[in-house]
Amino acid sequence: MTQPSRVETIANFRSEIMRNERDIFVYLPPGYGVEADRTYPVLYIHDGQNVFHEAFNGQSWNLHRVCDRLIAEGRIEKLIVVAVSNKGMERDSEFAHQGPFAEELDYPCRGEFYERFLVEEVKPYIDRTYRTKHESRHTALMGSSRGGLATYHIGFRRFDVFGKLAMLSPYFAQYNEVTMTHLPIVQTFDGKGPFQLWIDAGGMEGMTVRVDHVRHMAEHFVKLGYRSGDDLVFCYEPMAEHNEGAWEQRVYAPLVFFFGDNGSPVSAELIGDSVAGIEGAEAWVYPLVTYESGLVSVDLDASFRVTPEGAAVVDTTGLIRSVKTGECEIVYSGHALTASTTIRIVPELSEEVEVELVVVVPDDTSATARVYAGAELEKSGPRSYRRRLFLPRNTGFSFHISEHSGLREAGPEGVDVPKRRFVADCNKTLHYEVQNWTLSQTI
Repeated sequence: MTQPSRVETIANFRSEIMRNERDIFVYLPPGYGVEADRTYPVLYIHDGQNVFHEAFNGQSWNLHRVCDRLIAEGRIEKLIVVAVSNKGMERDSEFAHQGPFAEELDYPCRGEFYERFLVEEVKPYIDRTYRTKHESRHTALMGSSRGGLATYHIGFRRFDVFGKLAMLSPYFAQYNEVTMTHLPIVQTFDGKGPFQLWIDAGGMEGMTVRVDHVRHMAEHFVKLGYRSGDDLVFCYEPMAEHNEGAWEQRVYAPLVFFFGDNGSPVSAELIGDSVAGIEGAEAWVYPLVTYESGLVSVDLDASFRVTPEGAAVVDTTGLIRSVKTGECEIVYSGHALTASTTIRIVPELSEEVEVELVVVVPDDTSATARVYAGAELEKSGPRSYRRRLFLPRNTGFSFHISEHSGLREAGPEGVDVPKRRFVADCNKTLHYEVQNWTLSQTI
């Protein structure tokens, strides 16, 4: 019987560079203890306390289970995973590199120090302690949200160390919840490194991570010479949220991309905006190509045909340039596959839409309650809260209505209720009623 995998804890790993300590968790694959002559590729991943264990929201990547399953199915080679914990309140600083934006942030940028910590302290220790393949082509770096930002900066600065980068829901812009605005906090690198790049976004991540920010970075990678479906994968999941549960669901795909075989393309689907304007907001289509491995990639080097001819032009990345109003069909072709969708072209689409949220709360709600529905609302009556928001068009939101003290909406007798969802695709007013409150940390 094969020896099962295990997760070891390196407690209180001391960094002289960061001048602090943190736990590091190491996943060793099945058979590691008995295959004494075998060496393994390594995946380093940020926010390590959430990788194998539950985060504050009760969710986890459960990466040990994902790796076990993919290895057992023969879909990836055996690998070591090194999950490096963050330092809580210092996380924003550690994951942010210096740049012209630094003076506008309310925290110091210490990303260069964190980078040195990984490269000069963590990796040498791991290479001494475990049977690793040391070369960059066998070494991957992965992170989500701010960890995706850190992965981008560290990877492009140190491609001599990390040859594979996975950026899940990367946080390329600092979001101000009060003004609901974004400040770019990302450097732009103009050189192509010897990488495999994975970058993705979900359509229901709200204002935390905007899909267009991620997409524009993917397009930048194409301009640098990365080839879509070859050394670059851009994945877009319209219903995916910004949390560990969402990343658990799709982390198998970059693992297969880095450590397995994608296989051949087997099917295609064309999704995207249903309305495009001749003027105003950009509109896109996403040709989703599914491979034999189950990996789904947006084809950023696609061919499109529009009927009627001359109604619009769609470039290779899926950007729609509308010319004539009316309905038209867009047909994608690539990898010997085709898919189509129908859109409506209008004279103009505003960049933003107006969404008014109205929430009615139970009678026993505190008079000083602070109520949230994707954003903090303003009290407008004894039991009512509302807020008018001006949101980037087509931004998707998924949330439970909550209260600042830790309460979350529930059904009768405290039973769980589904999350509320909406897409800011037009001006609208949304009315919600909370039946009950329950104490919960789950987001």
